[in-house]
Amino acid sequence: MNRRFFFVFICCYLFAVSFKAVAQEKDTLFLRNGQIMIGKLNSISLGIIQFDDMDLAVQNVKYHKIKTIKAGMATYRIQTIDQAVYYGVLKPSKNYGEVIVDDGVVTKPYPIVNIFNLVSLEKKFIKKIKGTIAYGYSYTKSSDIGRTNIDWNLNFTEQKYQVEFVGSFIYTNNQSVKTRDRESVGLGGYYNLNTVLVAGLGLNYQRNIELGLASRIQQVVGFGRRFLFRPNLQGTLISGFVINQERSLEGNSSGSLYEIPLQFKLDYFHYAAPNLSFTVFPKAFFGLKQDGRKRFDGETRVNWEVIRNLDLGLQFYASYDNQALAGSTTNFDYGIVFNVGYKFK
Repeated sequence: MNRRFFFVFICCYLFAVSFKAVAQEKDTLFLRNGQIMIGKLNSISLGIIQFDDMDLAVQNVKYHKIKTIKAGMATYRIQTIDQAVYYGVLKPSKNYGEVIVDDGVVTKPYPIVNIFNLVSLEKKFIKKIKGTIAYGYSYTKSSDIGRTNIDWNLNFTEQKYQVEFVGSFIYTNNQSVKTRDRESVGLGGYYNLNTVLVAGLGLNYQRNIELGLASRIQQVVGFGRRFLFRPNLQGTLISGFVINQERSLEGNSSGSLYEIPLQFKLDYFHYAAPNLSFTVFPKAFFGLKQDGRKRFDGETRVNWEVIRNLDLGLQFYASYDNQALAGSTTNFDYGIVFNVGYKFK
């Protein structure tokens, strides 16, 4: 009896050690040219596989360069273009350009280009923060005018939800007179109801002296639907309800104002030299009991990753208010911003 118990104990111990070794095995990228990268898979998004190589640090690898992937160091949220969501790992496939998605219940092969989005569900808080911080400055000697812009877009991802913290500031220094021209800060949370529907809450702050706006505080609740499930294209349509508190440059306060928003976000990438990504984000607001007030805020961003972790960016923005506030001289504002950014990975 003791001998049998000892034999069972040894078998269980060897199984546990083997299981632990397998669980700690590094992720692997198998490239089409025969090379192999060993390390940790971080994410897949917009045609780019972000991989932390043991020898080369974090690398961004394009879809078409990959033969297959083995990734089991973490649990991943895997979203495919057929609108399915899995919480599992990736196993290598014998077919070129294919992986096997395994969530412990379902095992299914997918072309790598059909992996719409993959996020590593990290355990450490700091590793869950991704995004870009950018800075730009322009100056003309003839007018003694300097313009500074600061921009950031950070996100924190968990299994069912995502938190975004975004901001943009533009300052002008005109012959030692400093003005805060345009400011925008937003904190939003998004919860995945299913593979295509998302619910969200947001708190925003805005300032635009061109439109006579000293400050606007927004509270937002909304629902969105994802569509355009393509390997290089992602779209989301959003609507809901907004409460605003506005203050004009002349110091007048509005009280609570109510609006219906209609927003559309489109992300597109083109990484085949040069490494470019595009974001188009128009937002329309329709006032309730405000005598037909209509507003528009929109921006288009173009980013070029020159070298690893370094982006050059162009931002085109436009704002319109058919009932601009007291102190403004126009109801339309637009601009172009250039910046250099650092990307967190």
